[in-house]
Amino acid sequence: MKKLLKMTLMLIVLFILSGCGEDAEQPVFLYDDTYVADLLDEPEEIYEPEPQPEPEPEPLPDPVNIRIQFAGDILLHGGLGAGVGNNVFNYRPFMWAIRPYINGDLALVNMETPVDVFGNNQGIATWPRFNAPFEILDGLIYAGFNHLISANNHSFDKGFAGVEATLANFERAGIAQTGMYTNEADFNTPSIVDVQGIQVGIIAYTDSVNGLESLVPYDVRPFAVRRFRSHVMDDVPYMAEDIRRIREAGADLVIISLHWGAEYVDRPTNMQMEIARGLVDAGADIIMGHHSHTPQPLEWHYREGDGSRGLIIYSLGNFLSDQIALGIPATQYGMLVTAYVTKCYVYGVSVTNANVLPTAFVRDAGRTLGSPYSILPVINGEVPESVASENLRAWGRRAYDHVTRIVGEDFVNNTVNRTP
Repeated sequence: MKKLLKMTLMLIVLFILSGCGEDAEQPVFLYDDTYVADLLDEPEEIYEPEPQPEPEPEPLPDPVNIRIQFAGDILLHGGLGAGVGNNVFNYRPFMWAIRPYINGDLALVNMETPVDVFGNNQGIATWPRFNAPFEILDGLIYAGFNHLISANNHSFDKGFAGVEATLANFERAGIAQTGMYTNEADFNTPSIVDVQGIQVGIIAYTDSVNGLESLVPYDVRPFAVRRFRSHVMDDVPYMAEDIRRIREAGADLVIISLHWGAEYVDRPTNMQMEIARGLVDAGADIIMGHHSHTPQPLEWHYREGDGSRGLIIYSLGNFLSDQIALGIPATQYGMLVTAYVTKCYVYGVSVTNANVLPTAFVRDAGRTLGSPYSILPVINGEVPESVASENLRAWGRRAYDHVTRIVGEDFVNNTVNRTP
């Protein structure tokens, strides 16, 4: 009844609104009072924007590849401190043969002695307390080195004045260094080198200063060089803190220089191996060892967990040092180690490969090579063709055989990168 009444009222209203004429359009109702005409109307068009293509992702930067090179001890024994007269020295001729192979983006060598402490090459001295001529720095720069390691057992040979003068001479020569400092602020300033956008951090330690601490003022002594003990693991935690700090300061890659161990031996101790591996586990990427004056092995150490690895060079041996009088031929053999480093913007910075170029430091009394001494590269057992002396060629073969036996054929570089 209610429904019928409702429909009747609606019909009356519609009749009035329609004008009541015969031609008026008569609406038709559905059960729920909806007009059929309403159902027949076209629905409103809904605007849908054209689909836009996904933006192309920004391309990742290309990987950055650099080479870092390492050489051992520069220790001017005996005749190596002899000049050409009037306190004038020239070490460039020593480098003629090795120079084309020292071409790393960063090239480090252990400068093991004070340099020109008294000025004008006065008081040049060899073992036991060295003072090298200023021109040794020119020779090393000429060879291709651009960074010196200065923390070693001869750092204090000429006392604190020797530290100050040597650092001033490094600056005057225009070559960077890591290892010796004259104040706490410099000691605590991270040594980080920008190498083609890769931030390379360098920390240098020595396990001895030959008992000469008393030659350095007490208040400066803790900051002149970094010390550690190579016969116990006790110092690894604080060294790990140094690694953490230099990482926080921005280092992408960390090199730890260790002047350590026994002299004139072919292998590190078990404790040295534990320390080196512990430092790699703590975040070091490359261990640069020296002091034995003889070549020692290299190894890759893999970190637990992520499987990343670090390169350990236990000792590079001598690079420029005449200790043949000791009767230990291996003191004349050295290594130029090249580490290949890649910065990938997905996986970060890593040491991807490494190789070894054996070297022989030879006396040439007849100056057939234009110099009384030369550092010779030895490739596949052979020195450069221009070396005519069979005696010097034999030295090269012995150096190659010895280094290959110590470090293994996997590391010995038979296809070296030579600068034309």
